[in-house]
Amino acid sequence: MPTTDKLGKYELRRELGKGAMGIVYEGFDPFIQRTVAVKTIQKSLVEPAEMEEAFARFRREAQAAGRLSHPKIISIYDYGEEGDLAYIAMEYVDGDELKDHLEAGETLPIADSLRIMLQVLDALEYSHQRGVVHRDIKPANIMITADSSIKIADFGIAKMDSSHLTQAGMVLGTPTYMSPEQFMGKDVDGRSDLYSAGVMLYQMLTGERPFTGSPITIMNKVMHQLPTPPSHLNAKVSPELDLVVMKSLSKTPEARFQNAAEFMRALKRTIPRNTPLPAHSDTTLVTTTDSLSAAETAVDDFAARQRDIKLWREISDSTQRANFEQYLKEFPKGEFIGLAKRRLANIDKLEKETAQEQEKKRLALLAAAERRKQQQLAQQKAEAAQLAKLEAATRARAAAEAGQKEEQARKAKLAQHLSKIKDIGRTERMVAAENQSRLAAAQELRKKQLADLAAERAKGFAEVMARRTAEAQAKEELGKESRRRLRRRPVTGEE
Repeated sequence: MPTTDKLGKYELRRELGKGAMGIVYEGFDPFIQRTVAVKTIQKSLVEPAEMEEAFARFRREAQAAGRLSHPKIISIYDYGEEGDLAYIAMEYVDGDELKDHLEAGETLPIADSLRIMLQVLDALEYSHQRGVVHRDIKPANIMITADSSIKIADFGIAKMDSSHLTQAGMVLGTPTYMSPEQFMGKDVDGRSDLYSAGVMLYQMLTGERPFTGSPITIMNKVMHQLPTPPSHLNAKVSPELDLVVMKSLSKTPEARFQNAAEFMRALKRTIPRNTPLPAHSDTTLVTTTDSLSAAETAVDDFAARQRDIKLWREISDSTQRANFEQYLKEFPKGEFIGLAKRRLANIDKLEKETAQEQEKKRLALLAAAERRKQQQLAQQKAEAAQLAKLEAATRARAAAEAGQKEEQARKAKLAQHLSKIKDIGRTERMVAAENQSRLAAAQELRKKQLADLAAERAKGFAEVMARRTAEAQAKEELGKESRRRLRRRPVTGEE
């Protein structure tokens, strides 16, 4: 606990629970004089690599539950950060987790199971309509209050319409209660919560979870096996209720109830007439003082009737007068008072009717066994049809994956071919560039050679012209010399 015994404006009175990353306290808001629960997360207790995501999920819990206001969902009042701590102030609930009632592996009375589940579904319908998917519905997150109402807690991994914190491919949840699409890392909707609710209902009715084992074993069973029908583990479960539970545990979301309201209507149709379950509408109503009083009266009446039924079940097959007299004394207005009086009146005839009654029971048992056999055959056919559907879907998915792989291989081959073409083009361009360079060098050399040849020819021509000019000049000088000599020679008569 913080040394100041205070966090934000909240006084911290005592520790309620402790987790790996923080502590939950009973707190008190002195401004409005209200007891609250203060949930904390401590940075020093979180691995550095996980800190950002852990705090993001903590904030999202406040955001997801904070946008909801429903009597069956724990209310969020405040969020804050102080020093090494982040905290959420929320509604304080005086009660137990549903998990505590199921730990011993005992079944709950069917009426209690339906009463709890109808409240859970009512809250989920409200949540889903407002774009919030819980994604971790399980007994540990269902609080049972002193007046037998429920409160849904822990929206830490909830998905909101506006949230991008988790993406497809991430696996979140508690394996025992996770839907097939959660195990596959798919993007989930409210039908995933309905699957988890179906697992809880199965556990309440039978005292067992539909699938058990290691997380890998559970995943394999959830993906590929059908659960044992609840009636095979609890004979009090009716065929109608069997069908509702099995539909809620369908492998594909499309085969389940499409919303919580549809799930609620199906459950209500399984309730025998005159069974005094608390009323739940398909939509959430504003709770008034009168309705709360009526609800409390209904809960008291329900509890009294359960005691009435329990005692009658204990003595209904008895042949002892004292048992029925005790029943009439404890429940003078009980539901079975007429039966009790008749049983007292007929107690003396019981021995005579025993043989006949035993025969009737034997025939009834045979008929019930035959009905169960027919139901088992029908269930086996349904399971076979569902398995065939699942196998067909698996084959279709395998074919699609094979097609994708073939298309990827074709694209890879095409990309490789294009790469080769590009390599050949680059090589050809390099060769062409080299040839062009060589041609330019040859042309340059040829130009130089032609220039040198032209210069050499010009030089030779100049030399020839110089010789000719010199020769002409020499001839001219020779001629001039000859003419001079001729002029100097004397003229004789001999000439």
